[in-house]
Amino acid sequence: MKLKHLAILVLVCLAASCKSNTSSEPKNLPTIISFYAIPDTIEKGETTTLSWSIIDAATASIDQGIGSVGSSGERTVTPTENTTYTLTAGNSDGTVTKTASVTVKEVAVIVLDGTPKKTMTSYDCPMLTGYVRNNGTVTGYNCGIEFRAYSDSNYTTIIDTAHGFPADLGDIGPGQRAYYEAVFFNLKSWDQVKSMDYKITWLNRNSLGQMEPMFNEGPVH
Repeated sequence: MKLKHLAILVLVCLAASCKSNTSSEPKNLPTIISFYAIPDTIEKGETTTLSWSIIDAATASIDQGIGSVGSSGERTVTPTENTTYTLTAGNSDGTVTKTASVTVKEVAVIVLDGTPKKTMTSYDCPMLTGYVRNNGTVTGYNCGIEFRAYSDSNYTTIIDTAHGFPADLGDIGPGQRAYYEAVFFNLKSWDQVKSMDYKITWLNRNSLGQMEPMFNEGPVH
């Protein structure tokens, strides 16, 4: 009788062991091979590109309003503040996630506001007048502007340089304009000038409170 009970107990244990082994079989979860943003640091108003690659997934999606995506691809985004994107991939065995973070820098962006006006000073020197504007989100400090006049249309031979200061104390707040005047003291006629370009410089205060030099330059048409 005791042997019969022992045999039944062994069979019960074996059955339980088989059931346990069956439930612990490894799951075939999706694999997120890569998910990243390039570049991962941008200035406010700029764009960045999210890229991803997944295998063994039935569904995939990215948060922050993007929604369903394919197993691989790219998406251009324009976050207005520091943002972390989460990619979620799933199948019948479960889901996996991976994140990609983008840092958005608050910056001043000083640009020419319209085409500079050509005039002459009372002492017969060519002069440029006009405005610059801060299209950024923070104040640009110690702003300055420089114009270079060339004797040829290929911007190779500088014949004079004119400097101007576009604002009191050189600081321009977000959305503000500032007036400048820049005189070519060594020239006597606009006929001497075949082409011009400009360079605007300013300081941007970063998130650590440090001042970083910035500039914007290009041709004057």
